[in-house]
Amino acid sequence: MRLSLERQFSPLLDKSAKFLLKRMLASYEPYHPVFLGEQQIAAGERACIDRWTRIEAVLREVGVGSVLDLGCAEGYFIQQSAKNLQCLALGVDADRRRLTIARMATNINEIERAGYIYGKISPEFVTTMPPFDGVIFLSVLHHVMYEHGVDYSRELLTAIRKVTRKCLVFDMGQSNETQHSWSKLLPDMTPDPVTWISEFLKSAGFDTVESLGQTDAYKSEARRQLFIARP
Repeated sequence: MRLSLERQFSPLLDKSAKFLLKRMLASYEPYHPVFLGEQQIAAGERACIDRWTRIEAVLREVGVGSVLDLGCAEGYFIQQSAKNLQCLALGVDADRRRLTIARMATNINEIERAGYIYGKISPEFVTTMPPFDGVIFLSVLHHVMYEHGVDYSRELLTAIRKVTRKCLVFDMGQSNETQHSWSKLLPDMTPDPVTWISEFLKSAGFDTVESLGQTDAYKSEARRQLFIARP
């Protein structure tokens, strides 16, 4: 009986959910691309597909069984991790609108092993998390740094290292992204952002830091460096 009711109402629920999802996406500019099946219904402000190709290769190489995305936005990397790597994937974000989109897209697309929680990312919050094989922390720390300073940012990264079993995939806004006013609030990343960020990750306790190459930056002509750091 229960299965019969599910079959009866699922098409109606999916139709309603898809309509609501598209209406919500029309109300703001999403950060990540959003898909319904194979159809991309929102492009997103960042080109995530190129970054995911590099991230997926690293996560496969180290053999992750679990992935945590701190600042997951609409959940693109969480959904890809769960689908392609067959791992448990958990996203955290403090933007309830973006989390709602992430949850709806995940449910409509019937992606197993993917989930989301609301949380404001801080050292105190991160210390409550269990360890994950892979942690994704992209384009968040520069906001933390210009609001709370370098020492607090190092404390946050240290907390993240303690819940990272195998690797952290990381990038952040750089001081050479001069199109943004916040670039002037960051430390001067001389002699270059790659060296500065690598040393900063090591100062938080990561043992080895490698560059995965450059990717697009947010609404900027500069190229942002992508890193893998190992505890």
